[in-house]
Amino acid sequence: MAAYRTKVTVSTKGKEFPPGSILPAGISEVDLAFLKEKKFVELAELPEAVCDDDDSEDDFEGFDEVNPGGIKSAEEIRRLRAKKDVAAYASSIGLDLGDWNEKSLKVLQEEVINYQEEQIGKEEGEGEDGQKEDQEIREGQGEE
Repeated sequence: MAAYRTKVTVSTKGKEFPPGSILPAGISEVDLAFLKEKKFVELAELPEAVCDDDDSEDDFEGFDEVNPGGIKSAEEIRRLRAKKDVAAYASSIGLDLGDWNEKSLKVLQEEVINYQEEQIGKEEGEGEDGQKEDQEIREGQGEE
């Protein structure tokens, strides 16, 4: 990939590039041809790391800056406006939604919220449920 460094201030698509700037790869062919013709740009030598053509970054989906690695509240789940976002979040917490494309957004959101509540209930109530059942049995035996 060829990169071009500006010799003068270049304005294109509402952006301004001061002298010495590297033009972005998305600059139009017409603009670039004009700049080359007038010798307003020169071919720039870039280090290998800068012009790496590896497409591995296409798989990157981004970071969750608000709640990295955590679970979302029911309100946050209801704010998700795309089925694919709900499905991605569900996958991140270990829930398989099956054929999620066939379901409505509301149904997907409720499934995720219910699953999350069940998981939290299991984690918090592992010892408590057993104790409560034992107490109810003992109380029932005392009435006989």
